[in-house]
Amino acid sequence: MLRRLLSCASIAICLGTPGRTQDTPQIPVAHISLPDPAYIGMPIWMILESATGYKIHYPSSTTPNDFYCNEVEVQLDEHPVQPLIGLSPAGRNGPACGFLGAGTSESRLPIHLQYPLAEPGTYKVRFTRREYRNGKIGIAEQSRWTPLHLELAPPDKVERWLEETLAAIPGSPAELLGDTLPSLLASRDPRVLNVMLDKTYDSNSAVAGYAANSLALFDKEQVRARVLSVLKKRGPNEALGWLFTSSDIAKPIAAEIVNASLPYMRSPDPPKVVGALHVLSMLRDPAFHLPADTVEQISSKLESEVDFVIAQRNEQAASWLANSFGAVRRSGDRLLLWKLVDAGLTEEQSLICITWFRDPADLPRITAIVKQASVNNASDPQGYKMFAPVGAMRTQYGAAARPYLREILAGSKQTWVRTTAAQDLVWMNDRAGWQFFAGVLREHPFYEDEMVRWLKERFPPIRNAGETEVLNFLESKASTADPGN
Repeated sequence: MLRRLLSCASIAICLGTPGRTQDTPQIPVAHISLPDPAYIGMPIWMILESATGYKIHYPSSTTPNDFYCNEVEVQLDEHPVQPLIGLSPAGRNGPACGFLGAGTSESRLPIHLQYPLAEPGTYKVRFTRREYRNGKIGIAEQSRWTPLHLELAPPDKVERWLEETLAAIPGSPAELLGDTLPSLLASRDPRVLNVMLDKTYDSNSAVAGYAANSLALFDKEQVRARVLSVLKKRGPNEALGWLFTSSDIAKPIAAEIVNASLPYMRSPDPPKVVGALHVLSMLRDPAFHLPADTVEQISSKLESEVDFVIAQRNEQAASWLANSFGAVRRSGDRLLLWKLVDAGLTEEQSLICITWFRDPADLPRITAIVKQASVNNASDPQGYKMFAPVGAMRTQYGAAARPYLREILAGSKQTWVRTTAAQDLVWMNDRAGWQFFAGVLREHPFYEDEMVRWLKERFPPIRNAGETEVLNFLESKASTADPGN
């Protein structure tokens, strides 16, 4: 369930080129500096001196050429150069302009990743930062056009830089993400490709994800050949699994990836098991055009690994199995999901996937587990782990879920479990749901504001109503609702 956010490029297209805004008094003027001269095939870092005290945090995501709201424009002979911009495959944390949070470079951007310039000349560069103001996207600050003198490197200069950098690869995520990896990506040398592939196995997920996404910058055929070689020697990993599903790198070699991954399903190294299950469960998708017998082989292998994953107590691997069983829903997969639940592995996700089978016989058992979680709730007193399976009950089972939702509402002590059950009962026009919300307005618990917002968003007659009007509305609904007896 992945989310994609708008890139600054998309924002720029919507707003048009802000050519005249640099002279507008209310827009602070930032200052940028560039290497002089810059050399083809070497890193070009733009340094920002903000007029507002703002600091760039690069990278903002695991996509190397995603600068998010930090927009860089380049011109040559007054003509715009088109950037190569990547989109983050997931949401961001922290500041509005994105912050990967694994140690980043401050107030610098590796503009060679968006503009792999290969022709010498005098270019012009401008920086623009955009931000939301009162619900609208505006320019927070902007630099003037600044010259970039790009030259051919003197003989051996690029090779010396590359050898020195490759000989001193740091170990810390901060140095890797904030300087070394983005700098190396100025080159498409096979040695750099090898470094990026090696770093997809890094124990830091941000480093591994960044390295995997960087493979899109290299020649695809070269990447495919090296990926297959590495997979056979080291096995698949999570970062490569995500890359395979978000790019076209894997499609031509999907069958070979399957063959390279299968031996690692019973690895004594838990991360390799996770990587294998991730890759194999994803490659079953019809988009990869695998032969039917290969897809069947994968499915059978996944089902046969449940006991091994349970014995290994491999929570991540169990999560991939649960998602796979829930998505495909082969005969017997429902019982395998219950096996994971009984083993105490990925319980929340397994219960959600069980609801996708829509077998009413599962409702009493799901309800009992949810109620028991309310008793043994020391680690989750508010019910963050159980409200999602409860929320799936109405959508997957319809009216058959109603008595069980009433039972959960009456028997659970976990806040978000009870509110979820009450919301679904309201959708079913069940009296217990309306009465629960009326009680919220009378008793004023800490979650009252959130519940009132939920009601007002869904019922236009009370959208602008005060507390008394909302309570009257709820009591009126409860008086005519189905008692559910």
